[in-house]
Amino acid sequence: MARLLQARGVQVLMTRTSEVDVDLPPRVSLANSNGADAFVSVHANALSLARPDVNGIETFYFEGGSSRSRDLAASLQQQMLAISPGTPDRGVRTGRFFVIRRTVMPSALVEMGFVTGIIDAPRLADANFRRRMALALAAGMLQYLQRQ
Repeated sequence: MARLLQARGVQVLMTRTSEVDVDLPPRVSLANSNGADAFVSVHANALSLARPDVNGIETFYFEGGSSRSRDLAASLQQQMLAISPGTPDRGVRTGRFFVIRRTVMPSALVEMGFVTGIIDAPRLADANFRRRMALALAAGMLQYLQRQ
């Protein structure tokens, strides 16, 4: 996603570039102190392996934050669903996750599906699907930025 956005002229700051754990406050601090125009936190959801029936894409925004956060979340959700036919639409929803609650710019947290879901798990394990998801997220971000 970062490379795709950079290729389109968007300056991207990553809170991490490897599987090294970074606490939540430094992630928020990086975004806030660098004057970011938007913040997107990308995740794959999980539940118990006993619940393979739970699948779907959802995007969260903090209701008490920027009024543009919902627009960002909706744009990302729409693009992810477009490349993932058959995946349930869990919707654009309000949430209180630290990274979207404490950032001062429009923010969204996306869940690209459930690694424990019977529909989502095989897709998330497929490198081609993940590339398409990166394209979708980049398209959603560009769509949002162009409307601002």
